[in-house]
Amino acid sequence: MTTPTRLEDLESAIEEVSTRLKDLKSIIEEVSTDQKDLKSTNEEVSTHLKDLKSAIIEVSTHQKDLKSAIEEVSTHLNESNPSLKMSTPTEEVSREKGQVSADRKSNIEQVCTHLKESNYDHWISTVTKLAEWLYRFCDQHFPSTTQQRISDIERQIDLCIDVLESVPQVPDVYKEKAERYLVNATQLNPFLLEAWDCLALCVAKKGDYKRAKNCYKFVLKMGGESSRILRQIAHLELINARVPGNPAKHVDKCIKYAQRTLALDDKDGDILGCAYFTSFLLNGGWDHNNLQVAFGEYEKAMKIDAMKSSPYLQYDYSTVTRYLENYKESLIGFSDAAVKNPASDASHQVKVTVQLLDKLIELLQGKHKDKSKGKNKRKSKRKSTETSLSSLIQSLANIDLNPSYKRATVDLLTEGFNEQIEVVAAVRCLVKYEYKAPVYYMLCDSDENSFVLAVFGIQKEAIKQGDQVTLLDPICKFVDFEWEGKHYEFKSVRVNLLEQVLVNGNPLPPSSAMRDSIMQN
Repeated sequence: MTTPTRLEDLESAIEEVSTRLKDLKSIIEEVSTDQKDLKSTNEEVSTHLKDLKSAIIEVSTHQKDLKSAIEEVSTHLNESNPSLKMSTPTEEVSREKGQVSADRKSNIEQVCTHLKESNYDHWISTVTKLAEWLYRFCDQHFPSTTQQRISDIERQIDLCIDVLESVPQVPDVYKEKAERYLVNATQLNPFLLEAWDCLALCVAKKGDYKRAKNCYKFVLKMGGESSRILRQIAHLELINARVPGNPAKHVDKCIKYAQRTLALDDKDGDILGCAYFTSFLLNGGWDHNNLQVAFGEYEKAMKIDAMKSSPYLQYDYSTVTRYLENYKESLIGFSDAAVKNPASDASHQVKVTVQLLDKLIELLQGKHKDKSKGKNKRKSKRKSTETSLSSLIQSLANIDLNPSYKRATVDLLTEGFNEQIEVVAAVRCLVKYEYKAPVYYMLCDSDENSFVLAVFGIQKEAIKQGDQVTLLDPICKFVDFEWEGKHYEFKSVRVNLLEQVLVNGNPLPPSSAMRDSIMQN
């Protein structure tokens, strides 16, 4: 009985061992499978990494991003000014002469080009890296003398400024996210004036001018007088003056802030010119003193190198010169502004001005085309008009002379202000054109001399065709210039006030005054 029992135990043990061997084999196979899967995964990851690396290389190659450009500049700059290295005599002579290597200049220009072609995310990253490099250069560059070190650092700063000047302006678009971050910055550090400054600029973009002004005023209060901040406030007042409400109040404030700006920086005259010009337009154009002040301030600004290339300044300056009847200067300015800023309507202003001048010349030369239908009707109407005008001119001699004035025909006027002189003339017609001021009329004096009358501050309905007008203290302008092959030559007389005009022997009523804005939309 003992032997069979032992055999059974042995068989049982063998089966158990066999089962365990099968389990072990299964585990080994499972481990082997896992190893294969892991190897496959590693190969797949390696493939993805290679693809990613290839993509990065391809992007870097094809796009030539700004980061690589800046690193290239940094390398060249470091090579030309290695840290902790004594300068050679040649390098010292080069520094004394203020020379910069061609390679360094070339790479700075390359970065400038990349900046102009890149989006804002790119240049923000690039400029950040450039600033970091500049700090490292300042910390590590120690040539033979302190003066040389200062000179080298200043030169690198100038080169970096060249790059910064290539950065395009931030689009004039409001960003809610930007406002949120700036508000957080002012809350974390209420005395961080740069944050308040940026917040003012941000909220102004969404039209919250009152809040923007408060931000700027806080900067002034905490940081003291600043021409840049004062200019920004003046600009906000100018914007407020162009919306319904109390424009005169805002214009006056703008002028005061602009004057404070000029007291700190006499090269900031365009804002004062803009303030006086806006005042002239908003008040109906009757106060020519404001126009003259605006012209003077714009003229000063045009002599400043940093400002004379501005298309916005050129546009405003050209508009003022057109109001002063300096047509050639106005056309040149509008043409230049159109080239520098094709998005503006400067080219349209050239067209409008030329059309006006052409119409004036046609009327002066008697080439005005009658729009009546039928040849006989045109002849009949023209003959009737000529007879009426002729009799009207003859009757001018019957108009009473103001005893304190001397009567003169237009050919006797001198250029400029003709004090105590009066000119009596008949109104041939109103000259229609795009804008409502000045109002132009074609007149004829007692000697049958045709001339242009430019009227400011008076509604066009106050003077009509066939009226007899007496012009007191007229301002005369001799126009004589060529433009694109055409010769423009005529005399223009200007009046600015109701008191300068008598219609059919009578003064104009106060209701004839132009008090509404003549600002172009």
